[in-house]
Amino acid sequence: MKNMRIVQKMALGYLMLVLLPILVFGVYLYNQFYMDVISEYSEGKQELVVQAGEGFRARLKQIESIHSQFQYNQQLIDYLSGLYPSELNQVYSYLKDIRPIYIYALTGNKGIASIKLYKTQQSVQSVAGELEDLSRMDAKPIALLNAVNVDKGIWLLSSNPTGHESTRPPYLSYYQRIYNNSYTQSLAAMEITSDDSLIRNFLNAIDVNQNIQVLIMNNGEVIYRSGHDLSPEQTAGMQALAEESERGFAYSRSQRLLVNSLSVPELSTSFYFFSELDEVFVDIRKKAIFLGVSLLLSLLLLTGIYYATASSIVRRILGLAKHMRKVDENKLTYYEGGSSRDEIDFLTRSYNSLIHRIDELLTNVHKAELMKKEADYLVLQAQIKPHFLYNTLESIRMLAEINDDQEVVDATFTFGKLLRYTLTSRDNETVLRNELTNVQHYLDMHKLRLLDRLHYSIEVLTPVDNISCPRFILQPLVENCIHHGVGRSRSIGRIDVVVKREDDVLIIVIADNGPGIPPERLDVIRGVLNNELDRQELQKENSGQGLYNVSERIRIFYGGHSTLIIDSQVGEGTKFTLKLKVQGGI
Repeated sequence: MKNMRIVQKMALGYLMLVLLPILVFGVYLYNQFYMDVISEYSEGKQELVVQAGEGFRARLKQIESIHSQFQYNQQLIDYLSGLYPSELNQVYSYLKDIRPIYIYALTGNKGIASIKLYKTQQSVQSVAGELEDLSRMDAKPIALLNAVNVDKGIWLLSSNPTGHESTRPPYLSYYQRIYNNSYTQSLAAMEITSDDSLIRNFLNAIDVNQNIQVLIMNNGEVIYRSGHDLSPEQTAGMQALAEESERGFAYSRSQRLLVNSLSVPELSTSFYFFSELDEVFVDIRKKAIFLGVSLLLSLLLLTGIYYATASSIVRRILGLAKHMRKVDENKLTYYEGGSSRDEIDFLTRSYNSLIHRIDELLTNVHKAELMKKEADYLVLQAQIKPHFLYNTLESIRMLAEINDDQEVVDATFTFGKLLRYTLTSRDNETVLRNELTNVQHYLDMHKLRLLDRLHYSIEVLTPVDNISCPRFILQPLVENCIHHGVGRSRSIGRIDVVVKREDDVLIIVIADNGPGIPPERLDVIRGVLNNELDRQELQKENSGQGLYNVSERIRIFYGGHSTLIIDSQVGEGTKFTLKLKVQGGI
């Protein structure tokens, strides 16, 4: 410690006594609060799902119990066995003894849409909507009933009458055979169909605030989905987490999502409930406030300890700072330091030397102020000239309109816009839309000279009104295309400008169909742009400086990841690609 410099001692002391303890303590407390709240909320939500599921399964058992009302009704068994030979006896027995069973079952169980019996005896009289032939029953439940015991039934999920399986809760149908008294012959197959209120009431018991996305899967197939806030990727990922969890629920801290699951074996169906954890974060924020206050108190305590430890080191620095605060241009006095040879003593000697130098420079400062005022006056004079030029161009345009010379009008108007953008800049920054407009004016001016020899297009595939950029980063590239591309070719020249965006990278492509750049010259330009060669290499020919300036300006403005890429083939043309690293911007 004795051989360490003062800055190193202060940095080490602050790191060990203040920063690291607070960071470790804060991260630990925050994670503890976060995990406690999320776990408590998730477990409570899962308990609600389980309780609602128990009620739902109890409702299924209640519907299954309807079968016993029919199975143990002797009049129905006799009717289905064909013991009533005459049609009159069958009608009388059905109306007197059997239909009341239907009415009792339907009125006593809300949510049941229909009850049907599919008879096996052809001699038994059919009743439309209540008692029909087994041949009219779907093949799927018949095949499933053949695979179960005589005392068992099956549940099937079916789409609602509108056919929208994924937008409305599915219907449930229960099937079970009715046998004779000795269970040796199947007399009928019972079908109990519920409306969507059975599942809807179950879902409402869980999703009270209607802000949960529900996914119902039957035998691996999605048959119902409510809500569209989550993407399919998010839904699949959270579903996988729930299936891997032994607790029936899982949550994603990064996405702030919770998924609760419930499996209903009777239906061969799994329910998944996706909910956002924003409401939980309200409680976390409250605890975060408590955490912040605790950290603040800890910071004050540790800062006091750190100050007491470091005061012996910084005392001389504080004395020098106190002396420096008393110094002004009318009182330039030296500071009498100690005889040590450390950094503070070096700082004291340097300060005394600066005091001497400042005293010498004060006079020069007053002179510089006078020169600045004179320069401001000259700048004010220089601003008059552009306005005089704009007014003159406007006068020429008005005379051309009077003489009905539209080409001169357009040329004067475009030239005025070009000069206004060039001469009236108050700073070096603009938006990309203005830069593209200036490029269009620049191309329009050259088209007046080259006529049909020049064709161009500007294609903007992304919003550019809010993207900042340096001024004149595109015009030098377009100028290069004209002077070294279109200008050197006798054929029809074309310049294409395309602006597009890939994530946070803005791509601007400027291409021409000129003669291209020779390979050796292209290697030199690329070497200078990549800082592999000295920029003086570009001075050997009258080209390249504008490209270097554009490359350096976009790196300074957008960061080192932004680049200018040049691709060229002799005889095929040249393409300049600007890749600009932009954050947001739209």
